[in-house]
Amino acid sequence: MTILIADDATENVALLSRILKMSGYNVQAAADGDQVVAYAKASPPDLILLDVNMPGMDGFEACRRLKEDEGTREIPVIFISALDNIEDKTRAFRSGGVDYILKPFDYEEVQARVETHLVIRGLRIQLEQANQELAARVDELTASRELLAERERKLSAFVKALPNISFIFDEHGRFLEVLANETSLLPAKPDKLLGCLNEDIVPAKVAAVMLDAIRLTIETGKIQIVEYKLPVLAGGERWFEGRLTLMEKDETGHSKIVFVATEITERVQLYQEVQRLANQDVLTGCFNRRHFMALASQEIQRARRYKRPLSLLMLDIDHFKGFNDQYGHQIGDQLLCHLVNLCLKQLRNVDIMGRYGGEEFVIMMPETARDGALRAAERLQEKIRKLVIDTSQGELSVTVSMGLASLDRGFDESQDLDLVIRHADQALYAAKNAGRDCVRMSSP
Repeated sequence: MTILIADDATENVALLSRILKMSGYNVQAAADGDQVVAYAKASPPDLILLDVNMPGMDGFEACRRLKEDEGTREIPVIFISALDNIEDKTRAFRSGGVDYILKPFDYEEVQARVETHLVIRGLRIQLEQANQELAARVDELTASRELLAERERKLSAFVKALPNISFIFDEHGRFLEVLANETSLLPAKPDKLLGCLNEDIVPAKVAAVMLDAIRLTIETGKIQIVEYKLPVLAGGERWFEGRLTLMEKDETGHSKIVFVATEITERVQLYQEVQRLANQDVLTGCFNRRHFMALASQEIQRARRYKRPLSLLMLDIDHFKGFNDQYGHQIGDQLLCHLVNLCLKQLRNVDIMGRYGGEEFVIMMPETARDGALRAAERLQEKIRKLVIDTSQGELSVTVSMGLASLDRGFDESQDLDLVIRHADQALYAAKNAGRDCVRMSSP
């Protein structure tokens, strides 16, 4: 087997080469990301050890390009890096890596991880070859039960070698076999699963997703991947990634599907947290400007498509600079957080609030015409007037100026988010000129 090592540090390449050659592997070396991609396409190795930081194209981009190419996407990539933080590990796995080894590395760990992923790759290749042979020789396999039994034993050994849980389903989603080293991750005990339909065990939505994937696997013969969440014997709910492969299919329509489930709860939670941090304003907890603009653009498009009313409220804290100068930025931040919390409690579930600038916020109100939006804005302003904030400087309060713009039914296609924001901003300017602590509406 051939292993491609990509690292611009020659001493690392030399050390890894010695380790791997001692284990009987052929070794190739590349000094940067461009060489990795070129070598892999010209002569695909069985596995790639890829450094993250390299001159030119880094390891993340090199891995991403390999996974985009049909000829190299199945090559397992193990990242090797001195970077021990969640962000880099997340990028590594999201770009297509199968493992992540920290520098300085232990040679026994490198050998063990390389061997594990080569075994899994070899078993996956064997399974794909077995399926190809099965499709090409279906008549012979039907007549030869002994050969079919041999294939099933190989498949069973393959499934058992994979992490977590493996199932064999029939075309209706019935549990035929359950192979689990960790039964606490099952939705029920193995003896309770056998012979039961998936829809009788797992929640209806999850069962529908699985059954659709089973049918698509049978129809196309291609591997299907699904993500789902369900309650397990260990308690609570866990996230899983399911990979479905066609095991057999006869002329009468009877089929068997191999379903390999890997728990990915930690990965999903990490991704959700990254998404939350990317979309929320760090201080106040409402949406940041970028994410608000994306969501508001979708609402504008929906309103235009279905000719539905929509309003946008822009609010600015009156004399906030003076407030900061008098009481300090820490209390100013406290004020912003209390104000946003109050607004979020008053808004509907469909309303969208974002931080537009320092002390300027925007609220998108779908399905809300001018009159309804004005009433909502006045109610919100009255609540803000009554807001009392307990601080180290005593009890403080603020007022806000508001500008409102609306799109009612019959508006034309030229009206977009930028136009609505511009009209709301003009109305806000009018509210400030009118003495602040009031609401002003833009012209229809």
